Amino acid sequence: MTTADPTREEGGGSPRAGGRTGLLSRGDGSPQRPSGRMPWAWLTAHPVVTATAVAAATHILWFFFFANSGGDLAAQDAWAEFVGRHPASAYNLAWYGGMHPVSYSVVSPYLMSVLGVRSTMMIAGTVSAALTALILVRLRAVRNPLLCALAADFAYLCNALSGRVTFGLGTMFAVGAVAAVFCWPHRWRERRWAKAWVAAPLAGIATASSPVAGLFLGVVAAALFLNKRRPGAYALGLAPVVVVALSAWLFPFSGTQPMSVGTASLPFLYGVLVLFLVPREWRTVRTGAAVYALGVILTWLIDSQIGSNVSRLPMIIAGVVLLAALPYTVPKSRKWYALVIAFIGLNVWIGFKGVDDVVRTAPAASWTRELAPLVNELQKHGADKGRVEVVPASSHREASALSPYVNLARGWNRQADMERNPLFYDDSLDSVNYRSWLSRWAVRYVVLPTGAPDTGAGQEEKLVQDGLPYLKRLWGDRNWQLFAVDRPTPMADPPGTVERAEEGELTVRVHKRGRVLIRIPYSPWLGLVDAKGKSVEPPQETEASKGRAEGEPKVFSNVQGCLVKTDKDADGDEWTELLAPKAGVYRLASPYRLPRGTPCPDELKDSLPAGGPGQHLTPGKPDSGHP
Repeated sequence: MTTADPTREEGGGSPRAGGRTGLLSRGDGSPQRPSGRMPWAWLTAHPVVTATAVAAATHILWFFFFANSGGDLAAQDAWAEFVGRHPASAYNLAWYGGMHPVSYSVVSPYLMSVLGVRSTMMIAGTVSAALTALILVRLRAVRNPLLCALAADFAYLCNALSGRVTFGLGTMFAVGAVAAVFCWPHRWRERRWAKAWVAAPLAGIATASSPVAGLFLGVVAAALFLNKRRPGAYALGLAPVVVVALSAWLFPFSGTQPMSVGTASLPFLYGVLVLFLVPREWRTVRTGAAVYALGVILTWLIDSQIGSNVSRLPMIIAGVVLLAALPYTVPKSRKWYALVIAFIGLNVWIGFKGVDDVVRTAPAASWTRELAPLVNELQKHGADKGRVEVVPASSHREASALSPYVNLARGWNRQADMERNPLFYDDSLDSVNYRSWLSRWAVRYVVLPTGAPDTGAGQEEKLVQDGLPYLKRLWGDRNWQLFAVDRPTPMADPPGTVERAEEGELTVRVHKRGRVLIRIPYSPWLGLVDAKGKSVEPPQETEASKGRAEGEPKVFSNVQGCLVKTDKDADGDEWTELLAPKAGVYRLASPYRLPRGTPCPDELKDSLPAGGPGQHLTPGKPDSGHP
């Protein structure tokens, strides 16, 4: 099965299409009398319509009965709500000290904010099912397109049960890109550039929606490339690389998600099963399976941001491929039984995973109905002047429920959590390093909800529940306990104090000119804004300095302040430092603009700023005026 394989013509000219027509009429052209087989015959004759209708119906059922607000849906709710409130903000201060929305997804948060998270899932799942059915119908190698399309419907439903909206959206565009390559209309077969112009943007948008979907397009591109189908490989493979490279450069993010042998075993197994069970003539499929299996091994060996996300490709497509290979085997032969067992095993795996995700991540009713008393207590005690650590629930509902009101020390991104807070995962957590961690992230309050904790929060829950000398219980009811941290570390060091810490902006009052360490992980998008949210002018070189000879020290006028990235400390943190030229109120935000942020020129980084608009700064002479 390659891009060179013939596809069925739109007019239904294949033998199978003619056979379907014969089922609907007599040989003499008179209508055939309805029979018990007519509904199945009609469904078989229209697999795309059938698969689309089934996918739409199952996603509607998911919406009404299974789409809770926990798990991955909690993260996607939080991102969609954040960009809805702050569409022009490039840095979310409410999670992990600061995270770029683009590091999660370039497109998904904004689209989910407009359409709604669950509506996006319904649209993406239904369209993906329709496109998958179209591919199956157009490829002559597939002899049972309806059954394969229904297998894809089940896979997309399981993806919805797990709440993977962002991945579902990326998959929709990825399947569209694959359809453009494999199902290009026969009458346009000479227009290869047109095919590339359709496939490449879809591949780029797929990656911008979900980097995981882009990674899987890379598997398809590699398979095409190794089979010397270079145009299709370039169309699918180049755009994802460009999107990932640009987003990593403009919006830096580091994270890790180690993968255990148990987690890697099933994805690897199904890569191998597809490799050996499908017909030898399906070179592209078999090559893709081999590339994928190798990728699983590398993901297991090398810690990266991918981790268990690598398992999503076989969960979506392996069942379809295995079922498509079944008609090519002798019934009840060993290979036939192997395919049947593999197909059933895969669907048990993805079905169990979907149901388990629904049950395990279902949030307690208190997160929806009884949150107001907790929010009231947090606001009463001034929690908006620092960060709040909420011991993560198994549903991770805190990530979306509380982020509009307070800045959370954590959130719901496993890669970021394991990178920035490894003590919760390496069994080293105790009362001493927990205290150090609270100080490191300038946590003022700790919230302990009732209910089961996240897998990375069991030790923390026990510590807080048993009592710690530096945590004072302020308030509690049957749903929550609120603790104050004794002598908390401030988010801003003297001479600055935090007046308000919001998800999109931090307000700091500086009592005298000087350097102010602010415990926000540095981002090049961070800048200073005025009371209306408009970016202030960065330090400017003076006219006198511009006229100096080359090589002489430059002089800058630092009127409204600027920001510097600190050197890494013992914990590996690179914080933000404000160079304040005078006492006053400074607002840190992250509007999308070029050039990014309000960085200090190199000449100012080693010097204290002078106060007042009429004073300037010469390197090495902090209090000098004009030279």
